[in-house]
Amino acid sequence: MSGVRAEIDEIIDCTVEQAFERAIDLSHYSDWMPRNGVFKKSIQTSDGPVGLGTEFVDQGRMGTFRGDVVEFHRPSRVVFNETLRWFGRPVVEARLQYEFRAVPRGTALHHVAGSELHGLLRLMRPIVAVIGGGERQRTVRALKRSLESDNTGATAPAA
Repeated sequence: MSGVRAEIDEIIDCTVEQAFERAIDLSHYSDWMPRNGVFKKSIQTSDGPVGLGTEFVDQGRMGTFRGDVVEFHRPSRVVFNETLRWFGRPVVEARLQYEFRAVPRGTALHHVAGSELHGLLRLMRPIVAVIGGGERQRTVRALKRSLESDNTGATAPAA
C-alpha cells in the first residue's frame, strides 16, 4: 500500500461558524499556518467565494499542489483534494477533510488527511508518513491557536 493517513480530533474554543470560515479562507492561511512546516502559502485561484469546485494552489517545499474543494457543507464539513506533480506526473494526491460540530466547550474538529504516493515517493512511505503526520498536527494546532487567540466572541452552546 502506498497511502498515508492521519486522523486528528481537537476541541477548539470558538463557534463552529468561526472554525469553518477560518478553514475555508484559503488565501489567508499564511496568517496562521506554521512557518516551519512543509507548506509555505495557499492561494485561491478561482473567482468568487469559496465553495464546491473552488480551485487553489498550496505552495510548499516539495513544489506546488493544485487542488479544489470537492465537498462543501457550511458550516459542518469541507473536503479538499490536491495533487503535486513533478514533470507533469502526479507524485502525491491528497485529500484533506475537516468536520466541525458544536460541543459544550466550543467546536469539535475531526480532521482526516489521506494521501496516495506515486513513483519514487512510494519507496519513501515511512518517511512521508512521519513528515505528513507531523504537518497535519502542526496545522490543526495552529488553526486552534489562531481561533482561540482571536477571542472574537463567546463560544456557541452545543446543538
